[in-house]
Amino acid sequence: MEIIIKQDYDKMSKEAADFIVNYINNKPETLLCIAGGETPAGILKYLVEASNNKKVDFSKCKFVSLDEWVGLGRETRGSCKETLYNQFFDLIPITEEQICFFDGLASDLEKECKRVDKFISDNGNIDLIVLGIGMNGHIGFNEPNVPLDTYCHVVGLDPVTKDVSVKYFDKALDVKQGISLGMKTINEADTILLIANDLRKADIVKKTVEGEKMPEVPSSLLKDFPKLYFFLDEAAASKLTK
Repeated sequence: MEIIIKQDYDKMSKEAADFIVNYINNKPETLLCIAGGETPAGILKYLVEASNNKKVDFSKCKFVSLDEWVGLGRETRGSCKETLYNQFFDLIPITEEQICFFDGLASDLEKECKRVDKFISDNGNIDLIVLGIGMNGHIGFNEPNVPLDTYCHVVGLDPVTKDVSVKYFDKALDVKQGISLGMKTINEADTILLIANDLRKADIVKKTVEGEKMPEVPSSLLKDFPKLYFFLDEAAASKLTK
């Protein structure tokens, strides 16, 4: 694990975006996965800026979804699909055929998992995946005590995740399940970027970096991944002692 600490959220986002741009410039056919949510928003902003300034070309990339709330689609403000399309996909010159995104409204969720699994395997596994860390250590919707041998799967949401979910939506929604890439999918990626910012993430960052590897803290299970880069702002890194 390589830890990169920047002064604030904006500088952290810029550094992580530069890493992604360099990766894609070295491998134009990258299969890229970027989490939705608040933390990656700054990265997405800088990736769009880099595309507009011709510093990166996404035309040969493929994109795969990390996760989605079951029961939500693009029309719901705060869904993963709405976030990624509004902040990234619709702002760069790519085609819909380059994107494989979970359909949280699918009538057959197991079939939906198999569809995304096939897209990944057909494209040779994920090259670069950008993951935020939940307050409980979840990555995607791989919640505490997640099985380690899963590919795409449907999961019941941890109470902490359900409590935090209200910040994403403009009205109260009773979300109970998520659909997500599994730990096995993530561990078969070439390179992982973990990102965390803000003092409220300092405790889970410390558990991830300095604690034992344990299923109760899913993010800790990645600490020995060979190409893992952990981007933090100073607030999120403030409780690290090593």
